[in-house]
Amino acid sequence: MTDDIFKLTKEQQRAFNRLKKAHKDCVKLGIAFYNSYGTLGALDACKFNRRYFDDDPDGGIEEHGANENEFNLECNEWADDDHFFHPKVD
Repeated sequence: MTDDIFKLTKEQQRAFNRLKKAHKDCVKLGIAFYNSYGTLGALDACKFNRRYFDDDPDGGIEEHGANENEFNLECNEWADDDHFFHPKVD
């Protein structure tokens, strides 16, 4: 199998490069991101000290849909799972 399955068209590559630049700009401006089952959320990192992912022993604010700065990502999420890409056959 060749690596060309992962190559983007020139137009796709330009769009992806804009996304990477936008992400870098967001981080530089203090935006913290989180991913919750395919939903991308953004927070002003200056407004909190830390984030907990399960029970918060200090009684922090639970997010659960309260953040208007979220949107559904059109992508899969993997952690420790194996993942495979199957090329289309013409």
